Amino acid sequence: MALRVYNSLKKQKEDFIPLEDGKVGLYVCGVTPYDLSHIGHARCYVAFDVIQRWLREKYDVTYVRNFTDVDDKIIKRANENDEDPIGLAARFIDAYHDDMADLKVAKADIEPKVSTHIQEIIDLVTTLEEKGFAYRIDADTGVDGAGSDVYYRVEKFGDKYVELSGRNMDDMMAGARVDVDDRKESPVDFALWKAAKPGEVSWDSPFGKGRPGWHIECSAMGKKHLGNTFDIHGGGRDLIFPHHTNEIAQSEGATGEKYVNYWMHNGFVDFNGDKMSKSLGNFFTIREVTSRYHAEALRFFLLTASYRSPINFEVQSTCPDCGAALTADEQEAAKCNACGSESTMEVLRDKVIFPGLEEAERTVAYIYETIRDVAEYLQQHEPAGDVGLQDNFSSKDNTFAPWDDFAEALDDDFSTPGAIAALQEMCKVANLLVRGREKELIGRKLKPPMRAALLTEWQEKLAPMTKVLGVGDRDAVPFLLEQREKRCKLKGIVPADVDDLLAQRKAAREAKDFAKADGIRQTMLDRGVEIQDTREGTRWRYIH
Repeated sequence: MALRVYNSLKKQKEDFIPLEDGKVGLYVCGVTPYDLSHIGHARCYVAFDVIQRWLREKYDVTYVRNFTDVDDKIIKRANENDEDPIGLAARFIDAYHDDMADLKVAKADIEPKVSTHIQEIIDLVTTLEEKGFAYRIDADTGVDGAGSDVYYRVEKFGDKYVELSGRNMDDMMAGARVDVDDRKESPVDFALWKAAKPGEVSWDSPFGKGRPGWHIECSAMGKKHLGNTFDIHGGGRDLIFPHHTNEIAQSEGATGEKYVNYWMHNGFVDFNGDKMSKSLGNFFTIREVTSRYHAEALRFFLLTASYRSPINFEVQSTCPDCGAALTADEQEAAKCNACGSESTMEVLRDKVIFPGLEEAERTVAYIYETIRDVAEYLQQHEPAGDVGLQDNFSSKDNTFAPWDDFAEALDDDFSTPGAIAALQEMCKVANLLVRGREKELIGRKLKPPMRAALLTEWQEKLAPMTKVLGVGDRDAVPFLLEQREKRCKLKGIVPADVDDLLAQRKAAREAKDFAKADGIRQTMLDRGVEIQDTREGTRWRYIH
């Protein structure tokens, strides 16, 4: 199956044909580093991490992801902190890299910054001015040498300006007039260069002292690192207009060539059905979430929906006074209708759980437990036999080849839900083999050497699947211990207390006091702790 990609510009799936055989240029808009990265950022960069991993299975990829380290928000925050804006941005870039490393999001091949591409931006604005797409407006900002603001002349680009967003130009003109800068030729014209103002970082240019507008940076950096035209440009749906719309106008106005062949946009993160918004109190940083849940569970959860679809990040909290579960409206109001008590958003946020992540934790644990159990089985049994997984588990009505289903899913616009389903099918078969229950699927029992042969092939087939998803690709035993420790901390369970109960249970069993042993097992189960008696000894896990 050929790789098919949904192209936001065409509003349809298309066969992916790179500009150059065997090579792909991919640009994804990066963060504006003025604060810690949030779940919306995680959604975008986990999605495009899997996309670039799958592309690398087929092509030589050059992945560019920028940092907007010159921006109004950064300058405002730096002035509030009495801090150098470039230094503040660098500090949050470091924090971003730490968060992405936790999520196993690889660094891009090239990670350009606005502050290190000022000359490229100036050159592009100059070209646009020479071609009549840009014009200057004198700016009296109180800064010596500030010179001019420079704006893009949208009318010259024509109707193609709204091709990506699908908006109506007349409606846009009317909307823009509500809050218009009457110095501009048209309400929809946008800034390419901003004249220097007091308290702002600035650079010398032919237009006077100033700094870039928001949109020009990606046009300049994309052109420098990937050329006038490249294969894929990605980012969140919120960037379609105005950012990506303006990128197209700038780049194609300057070069006269098509800017990007395939535009890809990830869907929003919804909190309890509402688009992620600080004003609703629904804003969670990555670190807030990964302090409660394993980062790999968050990564897995974000992959359970197609990258183009919205994903609902359900939030639940309880009243700190009466313990009642709060509705979304009660959480937003920070008031419990059951007892009438009022709280603060900070208190409620400290008590939240995320049901989707609870389920993701269990599923990721299941994947790693399967990998661990397969490894333990192979330590005990030597493989023998030539017939493989596909031959043994296929039927006249169904060919067992989840590895092919995995590839087909990702070739269909990078469908991670389909890829996850194939991975889970692999885990189901492995667990049946490890437990000697393969008859449930194939109608006959196999001998241990044959099971071992099939499980050896299973390991080989699974490895590339976990590599692309970035889930299940660590050493299983250390991961499970790490996950268990984090879960116990969240739930207030002390592992040493569990170990003490296990010792009491062992002593009761040795004394043939099975009633006491069963009582201890039930006590632990009531607390969410499941005991597993295996050939390797007794172990335990947190299950809910």
